Amino acid sequence: MNKFQKIALALGAMSLIAIAPVANAIPITDFVDPSDTTITFGSTPSPCPAGFTCTTSALSFEHDITDNGFALGDTITGATVAIHLTDSGGSEAYTFAIGGDQTFSSVNVPGGGGSTDTITFNLGSLADLQADGKISIEVSSTSGSFRFADSLLTAQVTPSDNQNVIPEPSTLLLFGLGLLGFAASRRKSAGNNRK
Repeated sequence: MNKFQKIALALGAMSLIAIAPVANAIPITDFVDPSDTTITFGSTPSPCPAGFTCTTSALSFEHDITDNGFALGDTITGATVAIHLTDSGGSEAYTFAIGGDQTFSSVNVPGGGGSTDTITFNLGSLADLQADGKISIEVSSTSGSFRFADSLLTAQVTPSDNQNVIPEPSTLLLFGLGLLGFAASRRKSAGNNRK
């Protein structure tokens, strides 16, 4: 086997390995947007939206991506939650509890349009969301008063059914080169056998 044939065979083998489907993660979101609820340190949030839990200084709710395309068996490769708070002014401090073991704390919700904090899930929160497609969020005031406006969860999900599996263009190009290499190798081999 000459050098050209070896290269052609290597290209062909690489293309067959590379043509295996590549699973692409898709974003799945869940948006929670109740009427603005005021959360004040030392008081129960008011008004307490339906489906939420209101306790002293805290408002709790659940993000659920099962009704937006996530199915048990899918793989979540990453997730963030963007929580939007507003205020008319003053000095506030707040904490978010995400799932069972992740917290985020900050101070001073700006007046006007407020601020949005985007938190990347840690491994514990990802595992919590992966288990059933749901995760609890608690927004607490540790001083002052502000309004909870909305929350957006975005998860990167690889479906288990492989319906969204598409070979990448570079994989298809490599496969084509491998086929050309095989064809050239066979042609050259056939030409040598005729002599």
